[in-house]
Amino acid sequence: MRFLDGDRQLPLHIVQLYLTPGEATKLRDALARLLVDPEANAHEHIPAEDGARELSVSVVTETKLKNVGRYSKAEQKMFTEP
Repeated sequence: MRFLDGDRQLPLHIVQLYLTPGEATKLRDALARLLVDPEANAHEHIPAEDGARELSVSVVTETKLKNVGRYSKAEQKMFTEP
């Protein structure tokens, strides 16, 4: 499990997530779509109900991480740190 602060492009180690029931449903549904083909180069966006925030999620696999060059520099750094 990895977390990236998309604004600052820095890894995070502890994240607290507070979702409305509607947002939680959207997250569940997004994960279900991603798990249909975990090797796909795909991600999902879950917008906050007020549109002020957004959560981006993807499924990472060992196969995907063998080609870490497919990710941004910030993501590469996050994936390579302990």
